[in-house]
Amino acid sequence: MNHQRTLASATEASSVALHCGARTRVRLFPAPVDAGRWFVVDGVEIPVAVSRVVDTQLATTLGHGDARVRTVEHLLSALLALGIDNVRIHVEGPELPILDGSGAAWLALIDAAGVVEQSIPARSVRLRTAVTVRDGNRWARLEPAPGLSIDLSIQYDHPAVGSQRLSMAIDAAAYRRDIAWARNFGFAGRVPALQRIGLVRGGSLDNAIVFDQYGAIYEGGLRSPDEPVRHKILDAMGDLALLGSRIEGRLVADCPGHGLIVKLLHAVMDDSDSWTIARVDA
Repeated sequence: MNHQRTLASATEASSVALHCGARTRVRLFPAPVDAGRWFVVDGVEIPVAVSRVVDTQLATTLGHGDARVRTVEHLLSALLALGIDNVRIHVEGPELPILDGSGAAWLALIDAAGVVEQSIPARSVRLRTAVTVRDGNRWARLEPAPGLSIDLSIQYDHPAVGSQRLSMAIDAAAYRRDIAWARNFGFAGRVPALQRIGLVRGGSLDNAIVFDQYGAIYEGGLRSPDEPVRHKILDAMGDLALLGSRIEGRLVADCPGHGLIVKLLHAVMDDSDSWTIARVDA
């Protein structure tokens, strides 16, 4: 039987935040069994739950009362991949640090802290029937499957991205090998307009792939030709973590953003016949 996990020790990181542009700090602490994953912002506790999503514009933002924490998806993807069930995440500032724009730095942070198994079995949300949501031509479905797997497609009107699709089973080893290093990405032509509305003010070539009309503005280029779709899988994993548990199911999605995945999670939670809570087998 696979037991719950938490960190072996506290750890921390800081860097500029992607959207607000300020330098922010995060500290991760071990938590007892059944505590779950929680953010703490200005003394306010915010559970990692889809019911706490307050915004999905270019990032996932959780809130409670006036407290907000933005860009939670990269860290949450790493916690989900490594099976970290119980953790308290203290954030100084309105947003998590972006670090290098991928999940790799979060993996390194967790590895440095260490991981310990706890005394009771882990639990997962296990899909029993498929649930689908649509937004125009975009759609997403969560369906029954052993373990966690993702089949995701993207389409961008840019020659360096175009149409990309990747389907894979997700576990800790696959996340480390195939997903964690995939960086956040965007398009140079959109940056001024986004900055005028308070977004991507901390974005740079240190934490994102930026595409101009010719290709990636980055020394060394892409880490793989399909790095964008790999990062979209990373983002989707972070949003799936909002179910508050490990997950046994298959996500299939065409051109999803944070808003579409969150819409799907709400639909799943609202359909109590579509899922159950199950113990995680070894």
